[in-house]
Amino acid sequence: MRLRPLDNRRVCWTLKTTHVRSIMDVKRTAMRMKLHKIAGSVVHHCAVLRKLLAEKGVKSTIIHGYCISSGEICEHYWVRTDDEGLDLDIGYELACLYNPDLASIKTFLSDEFPPGLKDANGKEPMVLRQEDNTRLFELYETDPVTFWKDAPKDVRTFR
Repeated sequence: MRLRPLDNRRVCWTLKTTHVRSIMDVKRTAMRMKLHKIAGSVVHHCAVLRKLLAEKGVKSTIIHGYCISSGEICEHYWVRTDDEGLDLDIGYELACLYNPDLASIKTFLSDEFPPGLKDANGKEPMVLRQEDNTRLFELYETDPVTFWKDAPKDVRTFR
Protein backbone atom coordinates (compact mmCIF):
# COMPACT_ATOMS: atom_id res chain seq x y z
CA MET A 1 0.00 0.00 0.00
CA ARG A 2 1.03 3.57 -0.47
CA LEU A 3 -0.18 6.82 1.00
CA ARG A 4 -1.80 9.35 -1.26
CA PRO A 5 -2.40 12.74 0.35
CA LEU A 6 -5.79 14.22 -0.38
CA ASP A 7 -5.08 17.54 1.28
CA ASN A 8 -2.93 18.82 4.16
CA ARG A 9 -5.09 17.25 6.88
CA ARG A 10 -6.18 13.87 5.49
CA VAL A 11 -4.41 10.84 4.11
CA CYS A 12 -6.07 8.03 2.16
CA TRP A 13 -4.78 4.44 1.95
CA THR A 14 -4.88 2.97 -1.56
CA LEU A 15 -3.69 -0.27 -3.10
CA LYS A 16 -0.86 -0.16 -5.59
CA THR A 17 -2.86 -2.16 -8.12
CA THR A 18 -5.20 -0.66 -10.66
CA HIS A 19 -8.14 -2.77 -9.54
CA VAL A 20 -8.73 -1.14 -6.14
CA ARG A 21 -12.50 -1.22 -6.44
CA SER A 22 -12.50 -4.34 -8.61
CA ILE A 23 -11.56 -6.89 -5.94
CA MET A 24 -14.63 -9.05 -5.64
CA ASP A 25 -16.47 -9.12 -2.36
CA VAL A 26 -16.77 -12.87 -1.99
CA LYS A 27 -19.53 -12.72 0.62
CA ARG A 28 -21.61 -10.46 -1.60
CA THR A 29 -21.08 -12.76 -4.58
CA ALA A 30 -22.08 -15.75 -2.44
CA MET A 31 -25.24 -13.95 -1.33
CA ARG A 32 -26.12 -13.20 -4.96
CA MET A 33 -25.50 -16.85 -5.89
CA LYS A 34 -27.81 -17.99 -3.09
CA LEU A 35 -30.45 -15.41 -4.00
CA HIS A 36 -30.47 -16.53 -7.64
CA LYS A 37 -30.27 -20.21 -6.61
CA ILE A 38 -27.19 -20.89 -8.73
CA ALA A 39 -26.84 -24.64 -9.24
CA GLY A 40 -23.65 -26.62 -9.63
CA SER A 41 -20.83 -27.67 -7.36
CA VAL A 42 -18.03 -25.84 -5.58
CA VAL A 43 -15.93 -26.19 -8.75
CA HIS A 44 -18.64 -24.40 -10.76
CA HIS A 45 -18.83 -21.65 -8.14
CA CYS A 46 -15.04 -21.21 -8.15
CA ALA A 47 -15.07 -21.04 -11.96
CA VAL A 48 -17.77 -18.34 -11.84
CA LEU A 49 -15.79 -16.33 -9.27
CA ARG A 50 -12.63 -16.68 -11.36
CA LYS A 51 -14.53 -15.50 -14.46
CA LEU A 52 -15.89 -12.48 -12.56
CA LEU A 53 -12.40 -11.62 -11.32
CA ALA A 54 -10.98 -11.93 -14.85
CA GLU A 55 -13.63 -9.48 -16.10
CA LYS A 56 -12.26 -7.00 -13.54
CA GLY A 57 -8.66 -7.63 -14.63
CA VAL A 58 -7.71 -9.74 -11.62
CA LYS A 59 -5.71 -12.85 -12.51
CA SER A 60 -6.48 -15.88 -10.39
CA THR A 61 -6.24 -19.65 -10.18
CA ILE A 62 -8.55 -22.35 -8.84
CA ILE A 63 -6.72 -24.27 -6.13
CA HIS A 64 -7.36 -27.94 -5.37
CA GLY A 65 -6.44 -28.72 -1.77
CA TYR A 66 -7.86 -29.50 1.65
CA CYS A 67 -10.08 -27.77 4.17
CA ILE A 68 -8.96 -28.90 7.61
CA SER A 69 -10.99 -28.44 10.79
CA SER A 70 -10.77 -30.04 14.20
CA GLY A 71 -13.36 -32.65 13.21
CA GLU A 72 -12.53 -33.61 9.64
CA ILE A 73 -10.56 -33.08 6.47
CA CYS A 74 -12.35 -32.40 3.20
CA GLU A 75 -11.02 -32.18 -0.31
CA HIS A 76 -11.75 -28.58 -1.23
CA TYR A 77 -11.49 -25.98 -4.01
CA TRP A 78 -11.03 -22.22 -3.78
CA VAL A 79 -9.74 -19.28 -5.83
CA ARG A 80 -6.36 -17.64 -5.22
CA THR A 81 -5.46 -14.27 -6.73
CA ASP A 82 -2.14 -14.42 -8.58
CA ASP A 83 -0.75 -11.03 -7.56
CA GLU A 84 -1.79 -10.79 -3.91
CA GLY A 85 -2.07 -14.50 -3.11
CA LEU A 86 -5.48 -13.97 -1.48
CA ASP A 87 -7.49 -17.14 -0.89
CA LEU A 88 -11.12 -16.49 -1.85
CA ASP A 89 -13.27 -19.36 -0.58
CA ILE A 90 -16.65 -19.00 -2.28
CA GLY A 91 -17.59 -22.55 -1.28
CA TYR A 92 -17.18 -21.78 2.42
CA GLU A 93 -19.09 -18.51 2.13
CA LEU A 94 -22.00 -20.25 0.38
CA ALA A 95 -21.99 -23.08 2.93
CA CYS A 96 -22.15 -20.54 5.78
CA LEU A 97 -25.16 -18.87 4.16
CA TYR A 98 -27.01 -22.19 4.02
CA ASN A 99 -25.80 -23.31 7.48
CA PRO A 100 -24.76 -20.36 9.71
CA ASP A 101 -23.34 -22.75 12.35
CA LEU A 102 -20.41 -23.42 10.01
CA ALA A 103 -19.13 -19.87 10.54
CA SER A 104 -18.12 -20.76 14.11
CA ILE A 105 -15.91 -23.65 12.97
CA LYS A 106 -12.26 -22.72 12.56
CA THR A 107 -10.88 -24.05 9.28
CA PHE A 108 -7.50 -24.06 7.58
CA LEU A 109 -6.89 -24.30 3.82
CA SER A 110 -3.87 -26.22 2.60
CA ASP A 111 -2.65 -26.89 -0.95
CA GLU A 112 -1.13 -30.18 0.19
CA PHE A 113 -2.14 -32.83 2.69
CA PRO A 114 -0.20 -32.08 5.90
CA PRO A 115 2.32 -34.87 6.51
CA GLY A 116 2.07 -36.65 9.85
CA LEU A 117 -1.46 -35.44 10.57
CA LYS A 118 -3.29 -37.77 12.98
CA ASP A 119 -6.85 -37.85 14.27
CA ALA A 120 -7.86 -38.09 17.95
CA ASN A 121 -7.21 -41.87 17.89
CA GLY A 122 -3.70 -41.46 16.48
CA LYS A 123 -4.68 -42.74 13.04
CA GLU A 124 -4.30 -41.02 9.70
CA PRO A 125 -7.59 -39.16 9.19
CA MET A 126 -10.00 -40.05 6.41
CA VAL A 127 -10.38 -37.38 3.75
CA LEU A 128 -13.93 -36.64 2.60
CA ARG A 129 -14.06 -36.50 -1.19
CA GLN A 130 -16.71 -35.96 -3.82
CA GLU A 131 -15.70 -37.72 -7.01
CA ASP A 132 -17.83 -35.41 -9.16
CA ASN A 133 -15.83 -32.38 -7.96
CA THR A 134 -12.58 -34.13 -8.87
CA ARG A 135 -13.93 -34.91 -12.34
CA LEU A 136 -15.20 -31.34 -12.83
CA PHE A 137 -11.89 -29.83 -11.71
CA GLU A 138 -9.94 -32.03 -14.12
CA LEU A 139 -12.36 -31.09 -16.91
CA TYR A 140 -12.00 -27.38 -16.08
CA GLU A 141 -8.19 -27.65 -16.14
CA THR A 142 -7.95 -29.71 -19.34
CA ASP A 143 -10.96 -28.61 -21.41
CA PRO A 144 -12.58 -25.38 -20.18
CA VAL A 145 -14.79 -25.09 -23.27
CA THR A 146 -16.48 -28.42 -22.51
CA PHE A 147 -16.65 -27.53 -18.80
CA TRP A 148 -18.62 -24.35 -19.54
CA LYS A 149 -20.75 -26.06 -22.21
CA ASP A 150 -21.73 -28.84 -19.74
CA ALA A 151 -22.27 -26.46 -16.80
CA PRO A 152 -25.85 -25.66 -15.70
CA LYS A 153 -27.33 -22.70 -17.57
CA ASP A 154 -27.54 -20.49 -14.46
CA VAL A 155 -23.81 -21.09 -13.85
CA ARG A 156 -22.93 -20.12 -17.42
CA THR A 157 -25.03 -16.95 -17.39
CA PHE A 158 -24.36 -15.67 -13.85
CA ARG A 159 -22.90 -12.13 -13.84
